[in-house]
Amino acid sequence: MSCTQESLRFGSRRWFEVTAVVATGLLFLLFRLVRLQGVFVPAAAGFWIVFVWYRARQDSTLLRAWGFRLDTFRPAFQAVTAFSLPAAGIMALVGASRGTLRFPLHAWILMALYPIWGVVQQFLVQALLVRNLEGSLPRYWLLVVGSCLFAMVHVPEAPLMLATFGLGLVYVALYLRHRNLWPLGLYHGWLGTLFYLWVLGRDPWAETFGKF
Repeated sequence: MSCTQESLRFGSRRWFEVTAVVATGLLFLLFRLVRLQGVFVPAAAGFWIVFVWYRARQDSTLLRAWGFRLDTFRPAFQAVTAFSLPAAGIMALVGASRGTLRFPLHAWILMALYPIWGVVQQFLVQALLVRNLEGSLPRYWLLVVGSCLFAMVHVPEAPLMLATFGLGLVYVALYLRHRNLWPLGLYHGWLGTLFYLWVLGRDPWAETFGKF
């Protein structure tokens, strides 16, 4: 295969992945609006996990390039923690002031499971969207595009849109610096659980899977 053909093939695959990410976001929004996110989330997570496995079998270097790596885990984890702990503290203060500072028993299940979906979401936004657009857009536009996708799937809930846009700004910047998805997905799940419980006063388990 010539260099030109290989370049075209890479370009087609890159834009296919970007389109697939946007389509996943739109489908998630649709299923959430009709309160069927409990069906969509495991199905979408399963699909993208199979996609990662399939593509990694084709090209063993992709896992590291995407951010499924351990060599930068420590500095990436430290950076995400430095942002996330104060954010969690602010959420706790908000929950205390609103009387929503609670942690039901099934929240531990969310804290264990939500990071899986968090890693999938970070993979979609960071590895397939931001990384694929990196050569086509200036860095500040990558921050905006990645953050807007986070916010878009939470339309029309303004508090969630604002929070996820801010989270996206920080997380895209951290991904571009450390190229590691693991701590981003981990804290995505933890912060998401606490934001629902303490800031919004809502139970994401009940909203996704029904009453526990």
